[in-house]
Amino acid sequence: MTPEVVDWAVVGGLRCVLGESPVWDDGTGRLHLVDITGRMLWTVDPAAGAARGVSVDRPISALLPLAGGGWLGVSGRDLGGVDPSDGTFRTLLDIPGPADLALNDAVCGRDGTVYVGSIDRTRADRARLHAVTPDLDHRVFARGVGASNGVDTSPDGGILYHADTFADTVTAYALDGHPVASVPVAHPDGLTVDADGGVWVALWGSGLLVRYTADLVPDRALRLPAPLVSNLAFGGPDLRTLFVTTGRSNGVEVSGAVFTADVGVRGLPPARFAAGH
Repeated sequence: MTPEVVDWAVVGGLRCVLGESPVWDDGTGRLHLVDITGRMLWTVDPAAGAARGVSVDRPISALLPLAGGGWLGVSGRDLGGVDPSDGTFRTLLDIPGPADLALNDAVCGRDGTVYVGSIDRTRADRARLHAVTPDLDHRVFARGVGASNGVDTSPDGGILYHADTFADTVTAYALDGHPVASVPVAHPDGLTVDADGGVWVALWGSGLLVRYTADLVPDRALRLPAPLVSNLAFGGPDLRTLFVTTGRSNGVEVSGAVFTADVGVRGLPPARFAAGH
């Protein structure tokens, strides 16, 4: 598949060490994201081309909007409230497990459940994908995971898509945890689902985004000017703008930037987690 030529723009002037977890806030017209390694929480105003950052008191790997306003963050083995004004983190739930298996990417699915996975850097496949309900009950959704990365649900909330970077696979699960489809993907990182059910996957190290159909057949590829493509989200007016986060690479001046383009597809608004309900 030949990658498409896309006129990418750089927004906000950011150069993250490891940009991740972009989330669009339609109410404010802002994009929120984290720089995991740089320990920063960023708010980007695309209309003004400006970004505001605050340092966080512990590394945050994922950011999710809450139904009552505010933000839920993932850090270590904890889920907690994040204050975007000063970067403080207040733990709401500690998910049991080995301390070396830190949690990573997360999403509130369109079924109202938070899906969050861990990484086993020993490559012994000890990591897990967890499901957390609004009353903060949690269960293991999938076992034998290497490096849990991008997660999102289908438009109707009935299928969960999950990227395992170490296994080089993207898997579609029914909500009972049964895999229904899987496809080999080279170093998949973040992913998002569009309004037509297409699954967009960031390929770490290759400078590529690949869109798959709902049953995981590849149908488009887009190349970016930075190799460490980490995650992506739709936002902007009518959710027709694709925002892509990247990591910093030596010798690549635009690496670490947030890239944006209209790719002719509409996204879905992020689901908000109704914690405590």
